[in-house]
Amino acid sequence: MAQVKSKLNTIAEFQIQAQVRLKKLLELGQSLPELSRLHRRKPWVVHIKIVGRATIQKLNQTYRGKSGPTDVLSFPAPDPFPALGVLGELVIGLPVLKAQARRLGHSASAELDVLLVHGLLHLLGLDHEKGEREAREMAKWEVKLLSLWGRPESRDLGLIDRSHSGNKKR
Repeated sequence: MAQVKSKLNTIAEFQIQAQVRLKKLLELGQSLPELSRLHRRKPWVVHIKIVGRATIQKLNQTYRGKSGPTDVLSFPAPDPFPALGVLGELVIGLPVLKAQARRLGHSASAELDVLLVHGLLHLLGLDHEKGEREAREMAKWEVKLLSLWGRPESRDLGLIDRSHSGNKKR
């Protein structure tokens, strides 16, 4: 029973941290004219949920047809919500976040920032899986947002740059 409580506290703590960090990210993103053009309605609203391994694995299978857990899933809001500023929801798999942070030698907080940025860019309509040009555009925004957000190591953090350099996240 103590393990379950500890796990829930960890998820709950990350949930709170994610909400605070996401709010700051949304303010930053909306302040950049070239990024805010992707979604002009303000303020931006994004919901966030931190989940365990079983949940993120099931969602990844159900919505992407991929087995195994993943780090972040982006669910764009259906109409009419985007017209009201609601971009959608991000779901982050905490065990994957922690494992990636350990493997890459940075803090779980830094990895949380990376996943928030990556997920937000998807909610704004960018998609690295559509082709090389889109991947470059999204990678550029990952680096820029992470850098402006106070992550000077941003070049090494972006998910797209990781996958292109062979440092795969999954």
